[in-house]
Amino acid sequence: MRIKAIGVFTVVVLAVASGPVEAATTWPGDSATRAADGTNVFGGNLSGLSFESSGVVWAVKNGPSTLYRLVPGSGGTWEVDRERSLRFADGQGDPDAEGVVSTPEGLFVVTERDNDNGDVSSPVVLEVGSGTVAEWGLPGMPPVDPNDGPEAISWIPDSYLTAQEFRDDTGKLYDPADYPSHGTGLFAIGLEATGGIFLYALRDGGAELVSEFAGGQARVMDLEWEGTRLWATCDNHCSGRATTLAVVDGEFEVTATYDRPSRLPNVNLEGFAISPSCVNGKKVVLWADDDNTSGHALRSGALSCTV
Repeated sequence: MRIKAIGVFTVVVLAVASGPVEAATTWPGDSATRAADGTNVFGGNLSGLSFESSGVVWAVKNGPSTLYRLVPGSGGTWEVDRERSLRFADGQGDPDAEGVVSTPEGLFVVTERDNDNGDVSSPVVLEVGSGTVAEWGLPGMPPVDPNDGPEAISWIPDSYLTAQEFRDDTGKLYDPADYPSHGTGLFAIGLEATGGIFLYALRDGGAELVSEFAGGQARVMDLEWEGTRLWATCDNHCSGRATTLAVVDGEFEVTATYDRPSRLPNVNLEGFAISPSCVNGKKVVLWADDDNTSGHALRSGALSCTV
């Protein structure tokens, strides 16, 4: 296992079950979607998406491991502004980069294994700057097939967690001061194999598991924090449905389940991101298709701002 974090927290957990799947309702936005990239720009393996702003999107490809910065192009498309290969913190390997999140504290990527040693599970979060500047192993995740590991990452601000009186898995009221040097929020990591979501404090000394809960579906492919709720999306294993979760009585619970837009193909949708900007009552939504169906890996649609 390629781990560069200093120190390890020992945590004993059970695998998170997906929980009962609630009946889905219609996608709360436009039914129409469209290709949002040029033909065969990315090829296959585009896996994670995250808006930095309404005009900048970060994307990761899981093999060969690549980070892309995307900016608006012509006709509603997104084009590559720059790209670079990803490595682990020691400068080696080919991280199987599955998810990416842009936070106030930087850019972070989650990986389930090293493609150079693909038969070994290695759940890791990388902080990415001009290179990979930090790396955390993820204690407390159940053992799974190396290709069914951490698939999704998002970031939830402490301000939301404290305002909603969130409690950790011991039942203790969450206090950010209990996790020195962790920044100003917790990282949500989605485990593909179970659909479970794990909340971590990424500290200078290592990652600490704070809580785990069901995402509401059998699998999770991407996570997206949108103001006061966490979106958890699935691919064609779950017909492209999405759940939303929020803190209720101190715990994260599923608050809604949505079908994919009716004109969005039921394909291998591994990436999902929502623009932070509301324009004419709608937010831009992007999906990444790992299979590059019909030569396109990016698709765009819209979400109502009033949902």
